[in-house]
Amino acid sequence: MTVMILAEGDAPSIVPGDLAELADRPARELGTLYAAGRVVPRDLVAAHMWFNIAALKGDRDAAHRRQEVAAEMSKDEIAQALGWARAWLDAQAPVAL
Repeated sequence: MTVMILAEGDAPSIVPGDLAELADRPARELGTLYAAGRVVPRDLVAAHMWFNIAALKGDRDAAHRRQEVAAEMSKDEIAQALGWARAWLDAQAPVAL
């Protein structure tokens, strides 16, 4: 089961609304929580998304963990995770005027 809430711009939110206190945690830590099912339900798509975001910011451990999670996922799930990561990153980008 996937637990993600779409934000205004169709970008996934960081965590479900009742767990918003997790929003300040680093992306790798959020990936770990989702991969292990701690504090939040186990969700490999969300875990991959957060590990991918951390890896794109230079976190080598997150890149390794992303590969481990991907080994347990279908191609469709990986594609979904990549789409969520792209949407989240796009939503964080500054708006050009």
